[in-house]
Amino acid sequence: MSSSTFSQTRSSALNLEKQTESLLSRYSQFQNQSSVEASEEEISLHQSIQETLEKRDSILGKLNRISESMDNLSTSKLQQLTRHREILSDHKTSFAKISSSIADERNRNNLLFSIRSDIDAHKQQRTNLGGNGEINANDYVLEERQRVDNANSFADRLLQSAFNTRDELLSQRQYLNNAQSKMFSTLQQIPGINVLISKINTRRKRDTFILAGVISVCIVVLFFL
Repeated sequence: MSSSTFSQTRSSALNLEKQTESLLSRYSQFQNQSSVEASEEEISLHQSIQETLEKRDSILGKLNRISESMDNLSTSKLQQLTRHREILSDHKTSFAKISSSIADERNRNNLLFSIRSDIDAHKQQRTNLGGNGEINANDYVLEERQRVDNANSFADRLLQSAFNTRDELLSQRQYLNNAQSKMFSTLQQIPGINVLISKINTRRKRDTFILAGVISVCIVVLFFL
């Protein structure tokens, strides 16, 4: 019964993975748009991706509980569960990168729009002042200060976006570490798995020593020749 439930739940996880890939593909197209505000479609896609990722978190939690309830969890099922976690982590990272890229591009467009608006206002002011086009020094200083403030605000938003991306990557790293710890814990509960891993490590060390010996002999022979 547990095996059947595991397969059914995994089928839901596969469907959600395909749905996420499709949503991310559509969402990535907004990276190249020059809009200064998010459209309704973009907001809807962003929310849909978040909800889908949350559903997948819930599905993987259910799969994990099912696997823990099974007396003998096969290696294939353990690998499937691990793979689902890796794909979810990759999709979360991609979502964070795309969101950050869209935000950076929109901030840049907003800054350019603000600069163009300032230039237009500056030209209009010169026109209204008449033929000599003289501008009050204090007004000019205030305008320049406003431009500097806008540039600083843009830099602050970029830094905040970078910090958010860093926090997301750290979160994903913690998630992978927890998954790895859980996998090792599960492996230790499988009879004979420690012996198998020990034999694999022993064979790997033996092959390493043999290869090192062959390389050493070759070096010595080449040296004397």
